Amino acid sequence: MAGSRFFQSERVALEFNVPVAQAIQRLGARVASPGQSQSFKQDSMVGSVESDAVYIYRSEPGSRNSFRPTLYGKFSDAGDKTVLKGEITLNHVIQKFIVFWCAIVALVAVWTLLTILRNPGASWGSLIYVVFMLTACIVFFRMMIKKTSSDNNWLKQEISRSVNEH
Repeated sequence: MAGSRFFQSERVALEFNVPVAQAIQRLGARVASPGQSQSFKQDSMVGSVESDAVYIYRSEPGSRNSFRPTLYGKFSDAGDKTVLKGEITLNHVIQKFIVFWCAIVALVAVWTLLTILRNPGASWGSLIYVVFMLTACIVFFRMMIKKTSSDNNWLKQEISRSVNEH
């Protein structure tokens, strides 16, 4: 739960008035595969749309897009409607990188503290520096995530527009 708050995850359920196969086909036509050349003038959706899994993120020209929220979901048939249920969250690879990076800095902080405690004459300056670096890492990652949180609405609107418009 703390992870979902830190990474600003949002559960979504988008409904469409078309059959599942048609929703997959329409959305798939508007989503570029990762690595394809993207337009350098406008934002676009990138990812994969399959019958059993969907992942889509917003690709912005001139951006590395690493901190862009990604929709991970799956289409299902709900009687007379098609539903795309899932979660919009930070890319799973980037989440693991952030946890790994912060864990390394935290381990260095613990190691530095233990070194200082074993040597009473040691300076506390290195521990203060490492704690500052850990705080800076967390603040930086949090700011990057917050900066792109508006992409959630953009993704939902573009997905709905892609499936509902012919």
